Amino acid sequence: MKIGRNEKCWCGSGKKFKHCHLGRENESPVNKGEAITHSQNNASRKCCYVSSDLKHECSKKIINAHTVSKSSSLKEIADESGHVLGLKINLANIIKNKGKLVPEKIGINQASTFKGFCSKHDKSLFSCIEDREFVGDDEQCLALMYRSVAKELYAKEGGLNNSEFAKNGDKGKHLLGQLSIQKFVADQQKGINTALSELLELKSELDDQLLGKSVGNLSHLIIDSTSPMPVAVSSVVAPMNDFDGNLIQDLGDLNIVADHLVFNSFSSDGKGYVIFSWSKDSAKVLSFISSLLALEDNKIFSALIRFFFGVAENTFISPVWWGSLSDEQKDKINSLIMSGISPFEPNDNNLLVDDGINFSGWEIGNIRKINF
Repeated sequence: MKIGRNEKCWCGSGKKFKHCHLGRENESPVNKGEAITHSQNNASRKCCYVSSDLKHECSKKIINAHTVSKSSSLKEIADESGHVLGLKINLANIIKNKGKLVPEKIGINQASTFKGFCSKHDKSLFSCIEDREFVGDDEQCLALMYRSVAKELYAKEGGLNNSEFAKNGDKGKHLLGQLSIQKFVADQQKGINTALSELLELKSELDDQLLGKSVGNLSHLIIDSTSPMPVAVSSVVAPMNDFDGNLIQDLGDLNIVADHLVFNSFSSDGKGYVIFSWSKDSAKVLSFISSLLALEDNKIFSALIRFFFGVAENTFISPVWWGSLSDEQKDKINSLIMSGISPFEPNDNNLLVDDGINFSGWEIGNIRKINF
């Protein structure tokens, strides 16, 4: 390519070529220390995801907000030392584990936390699920959704920051290597920005409901048990395939607005709960939920395990339950955790389909449908 020094750079940064990629092949490559420092700073950034209408009320203290309740849920499944098993998703740990994500011990003070709310709003928004018995009313279900969506926004924004840093990965490489890296990152950012836009729209709808500006039009599925749920999770997903392997929505087509499903699994007062929440207008998500409800009751827990570990990273495991699993069951969960990690591997349409590896440890009690 022949580009003038003062022309805009070919990579799309908007900078002049002389201030961007001119001489890039002679620059020193990004080293491991720089990458780890960026990863640590990105994971510790602070903000409060409360509605802009309430920003003026924010306290100055941004806290480590729990997406899964520490006082009830995490304590219910922790071992005697106060630890659960979870994924430590940071660059240093990924390097240590040679690119794999594996369940490791995490103290309940750190498990499921992110710096996404100030102390005032973490208390005011979520006291309904932290300070009183869970009954599954509209206020509690909305609060669970709000916290999950905020955590997912934090993660997606972090992913965008990481992709910006990844653009520096072409330093010291020849032109073809630079082109390849910049093209890969640009495509990745298209997907992240599309997901961010959709999540921000969902959060705006939840903001309006919290502020009383609109009447909620949400559906919820509540599954409970008389025993604690051994896997705690809080996440958001746009389901691609249902529990029979049927295509729900094609996320590869960025022109289609994806429908999202919010899900939480936790324990409270000795009981276990799994809550699915979505917009009542979403026929796609309802189809996904219907495929779960079509399963026999004794198959639902195994289906939930495939779903939780196959699509979510913010998952936490009872060490006692994990210790009761066979090697085959542990290998299955580890393979589910790594599914979808590599952008070069095709989507597994049968990820959630029963493959004969079943799990026990949680008996389904009641199944409650709200506003279907």
